[in-house]
Amino acid sequence: MKIDLHLHTNFSDGKLSPEKILKLAWENHYEYISITDHDSILGYLEAKKYLAKYPLELISGVEISTNYQSSDVHILAYYFDENNDEFIEMLRKIYDSRYGRAKQIVSNLNQMGIDLKWEDVLKYAGQHKYIGRPHIARALIENGFCKTIKSVFDRYLNNDSPIYVPKYRIDTAYAVDLIQKAGGISVVAHPGRLEDDSLLYEFIDMGVEGIEVYYASHSTGQIKFYEQIALENNLIRTGGSDFHGSDFYYLNYTAPDVCIKELKARHASKRGLNGTV
Repeated sequence: MKIDLHLHTNFSDGKLSPEKILKLAWENHYEYISITDHDSILGYLEAKKYLAKYPLELISGVEISTNYQSSDVHILAYYFDENNDEFIEMLRKIYDSRYGRAKQIVSNLNQMGIDLKWEDVLKYAGQHKYIGRPHIARALIENGFCKTIKSVFDRYLNNDSPIYVPKYRIDTAYAVDLIQKAGGISVVAHPGRLEDDSLLYEFIDMGVEGIEVYYASHSTGQIKFYEQIALENNLIRTGGSDFHGSDFYYLNYTAPDVCIKELKARHASKRGLNGTV
């Protein structure tokens, strides 16, 4: 079976609509996917409308921006109650904060003599007004200030740049707790990006239930290392491509079958069911 549990749409910083994501997944014979837009479930809710046309299994998901000891930590949530008011309000606060942050970044660029118009950035955000640094980067490229996404981040949008504006992030433990209260499963996203692997043990103490072991960009050594931590600590293992668009997509990527089996089993255990794939 083909599995991808980490996909982004244009409801956050991806390039494709939820319908196009489902179409692409269906055409490439995926059986299980999860749309995990940043701090929003709107793309997932939109995708649900097209499941009759593309009848694969769509698992509820979201990637939450959190902060722990000044580190940027992303937590994936799966199988949550999408009507849990406290959980949805948390996502709304994070999502809404991005707009003001992006305006300040554009203002900082203007002060440095880079004549980028706010309207040019908004074109990439679409009707949902989700704005992240990738949207600003695309606008800079379109207006001739840089040629590639990498060059934009190297010159202007990296965390050490004077243009950078920190984003609003909630405490990691708070996010994990709200995921739990919403009946969901919390997973540390792309642990290979953590500044210190020992942080994983602190997240486990918070109640995190899984690690994204089979992240598409992880090396073989990283995969083995995170597999061992997961197995030793009764954590589920998940995997995904972190798809944002054609520039980043691995069309032949698939997470191992164990990912969906463990995710479903953990979800079933929370509901007192017999979970099998």
